[in-house]
Amino acid sequence: MGAKYLKYINNGKEGHVIYGDGDIELKFLYELAIGRCIAIIYIPTVDSWHNKTGIATGERQDIIEFIAKQAAKDQAPNATYELYDDCISLLQETDQ
Repeated sequence: MGAKYLKYINNGKEGHVIYGDGDIELKFLYELAIGRCIAIIYIPTVDSWHNKTGIATGERQDIIEFIAKQAAKDQAPNATYELYDDCISLLQETDQ
């Protein structure tokens, strides 16, 4: 494997996050949101991960955590994230 990276294709309110690592390149749809949730990145569920990506299910968690951390760092430095079975939500902290 090579150095992991993310690229972005922005098409207004939606686009794609492209994850790369060596010869691997995966494309995930994202949508901008409103309110505390500022963006949603859609990912294959655990059950469909290998079938849709060709990558072992055991590698899924590391990949989606990298995507979540890097997307927050690149696109919304003050954001946090939550991982769900079918998506990653980038969240903006609200005033307390």
